[in-house]
Amino acid sequence: MTERATTSLNFDPKNERIRLAHARLAAAYRRENDGVVPVVEPGVGRQPFSSKECYEDLENMLANAVGWANGLAGTDNDWPAVIANYCTVVMVAEAFGCEVEFVGNAPPWARHLVGDIGQVFDLKPRKLEEVPTIKRQFEWVDFAQRKLGSELPMWTLDIQSPFSVAAQIVEPTELMMGCVTNPKAVHHICRMVTDYTLEFMTKHLEQMEHPGYPGANFPTISENIGLCLADDTPLVMLSPAMYEEFALPYNSELGEAFGGIHLHSCGDYRHNLDNVLKIKNIRSIQLHAGPGEFELPESADEDCAFNRARKQVAIFVDTNDVARGDKYKGKCREHYAEYVLPSLCGGDMRGCILQSCGCVGRADDSTAQEALKWTREQLV
Repeated sequence: MTERATTSLNFDPKNERIRLAHARLAAAYRRENDGVVPVVEPGVGRQPFSSKECYEDLENMLANAVGWANGLAGTDNDWPAVIANYCTVVMVAEAFGCEVEFVGNAPPWARHLVGDIGQVFDLKPRKLEEVPTIKRQFEWVDFAQRKLGSELPMWTLDIQSPFSVAAQIVEPTELMMGCVTNPKAVHHICRMVTDYTLEFMTKHLEQMEHPGYPGANFPTISENIGLCLADDTPLVMLSPAMYEEFALPYNSELGEAFGGIHLHSCGDYRHNLDNVLKIKNIRSIQLHAGPGEFELPESADEDCAFNRARKQVAIFVDTNDVARGDKYKGKCREHYAEYVLPSLCGGDMRGCILQSCGCVGRADDSTAQEALKWTREQLV
């Protein structure tokens, strides 16, 4: 029998360390953090339960959320303590009829529903309260606010971009081919997903007593600076011309509706980064920086999309095993000292938020604390 983890916060949500972290992040998102770069590390805290176990039992979800909040507050972290929400990826896809599956300890994924792009004209989404994963998310917010109150912000859900959701509903190769053979159908599914997302996210924001922005994938503050947009599929897979036609208009509509977009994407999306800068109310971008994923320029003077972006929006630079690539496999600090920091520090550091160098996956808090300290020392 699994020992029940703690479900009590062990810190004062109004303490000075959290206040300082909030102030540093808010300045960075405004691109006003001249001389101070926030250093964050999300891989802290005890979270013993899998995504499926959390979905099935709200007490498990509470234990994981409290464990993460305690870990954030218990380290010298510029990521303020926040209450987690469920993984959003499958929610809108399930509304359109996709089957959701949990495999191992991973977050859920959605099985493709449509094999012929022409079939999208027959789709009709279910009401919000009839979608199991969305219903569970709403139940969780009520449960968490009742158990923990609202002094801490809740990690606002990320918007899954309309084209990314379309690539869950429609078999991806068929969707990509449809951009050429049946663009009307592609626009139709993206239009339906956008409308549904606007309804879903509006209700989500209304339900939370203390939403945290921009929410999932990003370190969170209480000021409403807009929401996270997870835009994995189109940014990586579409050409700039196709992105401009099939993704940009819908992403801009979301940015306008919610007052800001903070873009998350796994992979190397440099070929579409100039398109990202065209999204309505784009405020920051996240990238997994390294020779194995999003390659950084050698110089801040290089004429490239990344250098154009850092002059306009905030940048959240993190890393993972894939980003480090073969060159820096197992060499976290060499990756930062030889690659990441030289690429960044030659330019204006206003608007930069940096993940610490040391954690692979979820580390114990003492390892995270030491990594945060080391990373800050390299920035002096």
